[in-house]
Amino acid sequence: MPAHRLAVTRRITAHWGTPATSGVQWWELVDPICDDEQPAAALAAVRPDGATVKLIRLAAPPGRRDLAVQVLQGLVDALRAGEAERLAAEFPPNGHDLLRQAGFRQHAGAWTVDL
Repeated sequence: MPAHRLAVTRRITAHWGTPATSGVQWWELVDPICDDEQPAAALAAVRPDGATVKLIRLAAPPGRRDLAVQVLQGLVDALRAGEAERLAAEFPPNGHDLLRQAGFRQHAGAWTVDL
């Protein structure tokens, strides 16, 4: 995410109950025709860890699982262009359907998608 959008990201994640933290990469689902003050429709935060990238946070407006799935699918597509081999997530049980919809599969105690 561009540095100039970080303030917008912090505002929206605080509103959604998912605070933005430093030291991670934030990915946004945005409407490209909107200006920079328009909040992202959904956000995902990842932390690279060798050949695996770990999904550590996911934020979407309440009731908008479709946007959460879209940001995850976009994240997977973007990561496939890089050197990472796998995206891994550990979510509470109520998040498994969302991960499955985004293409993740359960493997060795974690939900992963091969890149």
